[in-house]
Amino acid sequence: MNDDEIIRLGRSAETVLNSEAFSKALDEIETHKIRMWADGIYKTPQEREEAYALIRGAKEFRSALNMMLDRMKISRDKVERNR
Repeated sequence: MNDDEIIRLGRSAETVLNSEAFSKALDEIETHKIRMWADGIYKTPQEREEAYALIRGAKEFRSALNMMLDRMKISRDKVERNR
């Protein structure tokens, strides 16, 4: 992937991460699943594992977007230095 592609993806990731709706939706999913887990709503190990997987997936998704954003910043700095 070249610097232009990295920068384009990073800008898209930044847009998603800065989206109020995106952030609120993931926060609500995480909070709801954690609350249900703490309240003992999930009775079987499979239900608890599915809730955990969803919470972990949300965190990994945010992390992946943040890594794209970090790569964009590095590529952008490299492009600026080469000018």
